[in-house]
Amino acid sequence: MNISKKLVIGQQEWGIADADADGIARLVRDAMTNGTTVELQLYDPAGHAVTVFLNGAATSSAVLDLTKGPKPSEMS
Repeated sequence: MNISKKLVIGQQEWGIADADADGIARLVRDAMTNGTTVELQLYDPAGHAVTVFLNGAATSSAVLDLTKGPKPSEMS
């Protein structure tokens, strides 16, 4: 499984499986737009599967990094 995409909420960074990226983006957008809570299947920095609950009403911002391929500072 490839986990090259990320979700950053505050100071916490979570990995997103590439195959789940579109669904996660939809859920995050819905939570932030409608002030709802969503359940997200993500990965911690060690690569362990975790469930993160995002409360769109209480979160001021969430950053999705869905860039494909290596970053300019990374090797492929």
